[in-house]
Amino acid sequence: MLDSIRRHSSSIGVKIFLTILALTFVFCFGLPDVIRKLSGKDYLVKIGKVRISPAMFKQEKAKKFNMLKGSDRSIDEKSVTSSILHQIIWENIIDLASEDFGFIVSDSTMKEYIGGMHMFRDEQGRFSANLLRNLLYKLQIPEPMFLELSKKEIKSALIKAALKYVSISAEVDLYIGAHLEKRKLSLVELNPDSFEIKGKPSQDELREFHQNNPDSFMADELRSFRILELSESSLEKDIVISEEDLKDAYEYSPEKRERTYEEMKAELAINLRQERLQSKTNEIIRQIEDTLMTGENVENVAKKFNLKIINVENINAGNKNAKSQEVLKVPYKKDVMAVAFSIDEGADSSFSETQDDKKNRIFWLVHLDSITPKHVEELKKVSDKVLREWTKDQKHRKTLELADDFVAKMGDGGSLEKLAAEHGRICNVSQSFDRLGTASDHKNKKFADIIAAVHEEAFSKNKGEASRREINGKIVVYQVRDVIPEKQTDPPDATKYKAELSQEMTDDLYQQLVGYLSKKYKVTINYEMLKDSADTLDTSEFNEIF
Repeated sequence: MLDSIRRHSSSIGVKIFLTILALTFVFCFGLPDVIRKLSGKDYLVKIGKVRISPAMFKQEKAKKFNMLKGSDRSIDEKSVTSSILHQIIWENIIDLASEDFGFIVSDSTMKEYIGGMHMFRDEQGRFSANLLRNLLYKLQIPEPMFLELSKKEIKSALIKAALKYVSISAEVDLYIGAHLEKRKLSLVELNPDSFEIKGKPSQDELREFHQNNPDSFMADELRSFRILELSESSLEKDIVISEEDLKDAYEYSPEKRERTYEEMKAELAINLRQERLQSKTNEIIRQIEDTLMTGENVENVAKKFNLKIINVENINAGNKNAKSQEVLKVPYKKDVMAVAFSIDEGADSSFSETQDDKKNRIFWLVHLDSITPKHVEELKKVSDKVLREWTKDQKHRKTLELADDFVAKMGDGGSLEKLAAEHGRICNVSQSFDRLGTASDHKNKKFADIIAAVHEEAFSKNKGEASRREINGKIVVYQVRDVIPEKQTDPPDATKYKAELSQEMTDDLYQQLVGYLSKKYKVTINYEMLKDSADTLDTSEFNEIF
């Protein structure tokens, strides 16, 4: 074809063909790139005036993967790709910020920084260039790249160092006090069952409740089916092994030269019987399945092949009958239920194999007769249940009303102890606990569930403030009884704790600075190109940050 085009290259037809081909190539392959360049969106990430192209990103990604491979660490491509993009963005932000702050990393600073790394010191504690080169060779990192990375780390450390002196030292004691502070609660547990509902609801009220709460009166899907059971032992009586059969088997036995016929006779009889039983079983199963496929009545099939039928009616996925609550009791009931609830109405399953109590093989299949879909039961069928649920709901409403009344009155300066006494309720006092929900008396488990549920919320409240929470079927009303300051506590290692908290605060300020600088230098991510360049990356996390 190419030779033909060359010979007729001057013809109008060939010129038109080549023009169409070129335009097709441009529109299909080159046009999107042309449009991106013209619109100024040929970048993957833009930080200020710095543009990171897809090619640069792939190059950085390849370098990072080489470093990880050299360090014998397992590689999760998705997390590595995400960290690379974060790193690229932050490194460029650091460069721009360092330029604005006037930070200059001199050669002497670089020498002191690298020379101070413990991994590059020999047994005498002196810097060893060989150790540095060996590590770079192992990680496949060029020396200029290592120096550039080190320079960026120094710039980042310079920026971070300044944060340690931003009013942290003066305030760290206040933070420690807030962190070590403890709470103690006054508690009233309101049990809905303790409330009495006088009178009976009208039929209209029950009908409305039934209509507004359909999920409470949803009947399970029910299935009726029959199990056809074939016991292999029932076929054994039809297996006849003659003397001639045994002699023929001996003639074809590979052990004939080593053992006599009499020595092998019993063994040959067992093996031959098992082989023929297996063959007969397979043939019977094939015949049963073929007969069922013709649409033959299940009862007739069972009679024809001497199969046992087990009838199962209106059973749900939990293996209970809708009315009698009886359950299927065959040894392989779990397998039967899985099959019965996976086939369509009127269908037959394939044969499955199991064993009875005597280790005899049993083969069974399921014929699904009918399906009653999941549905809301009629009011007249579940009237008693509707009445019970309505009563339960009314008790719950009364409980909430009292709980909300307690909370409202405590908001006006009331005491939970007095309110509880006025209503004949018992008010308890919890043990003190910290922000993590750890109780001072950890051996006392009486209020463990309540503390676990409300401790975070409780630390957002001042002394005297109150709230309620539903816990284990009860409505718990609580009021902050005591706020215990940190001076009454004895931290095991105050000095170490202060250092750790100071570092946490510095890191927190550092993260806030990252967010501020990313906005200052206008970090922009081209999500369309990001998706094309990193198909394993979840771009939503970047959408939330930048």
